[in-house]
Parts: sequence; structure tokens; C-alpha cells
Amino acid sequence: MQYIQAGYGKNFWGEQVLWITDPKQISMEHMKFVGGYPNGYCIYLSELPAEEQAEILEQLR
Repeated sequence: MQYIQAGYGKNFWGEQVLWITDPKQISMEHMKFVGGYPNGYCIYLSELPAEEQAEILEQLR
């Protein structure tokens, strides 16, 4: 799955997350509403399989 279109960062507690950059991403697998603004959705990297986590982190290098 291609996640790199989402914005990489950390949440308030320092967890690695992918934030949405487009409202159409809300329907992506693993996406969760975390509150705040209407676009307050993210994917927690810790909830993804290790293989997908590695792929995402490799794309960010």
C-alpha cells in the first residue's frame, strides 16, 4: 500500500504517525480520527505490520 502521500510526523505523545494531506485519504486502511480539526486523521505506524513500517520508513529516507 502506498502511504507516502500522507504527511509523516509524530503526534503529541511522540508516536510516529502519517497525517492526512487530502480529505480523500480518510478512507485509507488503518486511518483513525484523533480529534481536533475535521482533518484530524492519522495512521499510527505502530499499528502497521513490520514489513509496511519498514517500507514507509525506507521511502522517507
